[in-house]
Amino acid sequence: MAVSSVNSGGTYIPSSNETKEYKNMLDKDAFLNLLVTQLRYQNPLQPMEDKEFIAQMAQFSTLEQAQNSNKITKMNSAYSMVNKLISATVKDETDKSVDIIGIVEKVKVEGNNIYLVVKDKEIPYENVKEVTDLISPLEQTEILNQSLKFNIGYSMLGKLVKARQGDMEVEGIVDSIKSKDGKIQLRIGEKYITLDEIYEVE
Repeated sequence: MAVSSVNSGGTYIPSSNETKEYKNMLDKDAFLNLLVTQLRYQNPLQPMEDKEFIAQMAQFSTLEQAQNSNKITKMNSAYSMVNKLISATVKDETDKSVDIIGIVEKVKVEGNNIYLVVKDKEIPYENVKEVTDLISPLEQTEILNQSLKFNIGYSMLGKLVKARQGDMEVEGIVDSIKSKDGKIQLRIGEKYITLDEIYEVE
């Protein structure tokens, strides 16, 4: 069994196992309270040296930066789950574990706690077990490309364009736009042309 000791100056020295346990339990608030208490009750005949104080403040700063970095990482991860399907386990009113599956509507942050809102229920970030995209990356790319093409077609409304359909030349003012079979079509008079057939825009 590990034995704690007291040095000649009357300072309590925890065992290595205790030190490891305390280190894992301390957050930045506990660390700061510990430092303030140490300063308050230090021996006036043997005050804390500047080097020791600076070293402890550096440790506090490092701990705070690590916690802030961890929170930012969690927040970014949580926001990336919006509009995605998740499964999580939470406690109900009777302290019984229940599984929740649903689409993340938004993210809520309260202090150091991050919640994902699903069906008006606030689920702690740490309780999420699985995240699923509702559409595949390929489908996302196709939707993005379709949206981009539609914006290009929309920008041609009211403009004079020239297009080539096989051996036939089509020229005129674009008066409407529609999507058919996944392709954007522009109407010129009684004819419809696609973006790929256009070779000049005025």
